[in-house]
Amino acid sequence: MMKAKFNAKDMELLAYMIGDNPMGACQITSLDIMKCPIGKEGAKFLAPALKVNKSLITLDLSSCKLGVSGMYALSDALTDNDTLKSLNLYRNILDVDGARSIGKMLAKNKSLEFLDLGHNRVRDTGLKAICAGVAQNANSKLN
Repeated sequence: MMKAKFNAKDMELLAYMIGDNPMGACQITSLDIMKCPIGKEGAKFLAPALKVNKSLITLDLSSCKLGVSGMYALSDALTDNDTLKSLNLYRNILDVDGARSIGKMLAKNKSLEFLDLGHNRVRDTGLKAICAGVAQNANSKLN
């Protein structure tokens, strides 16, 4: 079995496809790149595209090795995203600081209904930050 290896050019192309581009608005509603080791650098390419994307409803980034800095970039991008409903971040080497950035994002995000954070090291402190973010957001749709 051969593992996929993403490089900067691959992530730039993916970001171009789902972000703003002169070919027209993205029509993709579901993106599953689980187990693709995009890492923090890939997340940094993906984040600006997610910030402007108006079609994605489901995004699976499980086991992508995003790390804390990758989560910072994605959380910032998803703060004002109003279309994404389901986000899978299962097993991504997120720790307390990554959870805090998710909490800040959840304090403002109005569209997310499902969030999977299983098998990450968010600990009690991170979980409290996430819960505080949801509690601050009167418009949260997270179940």
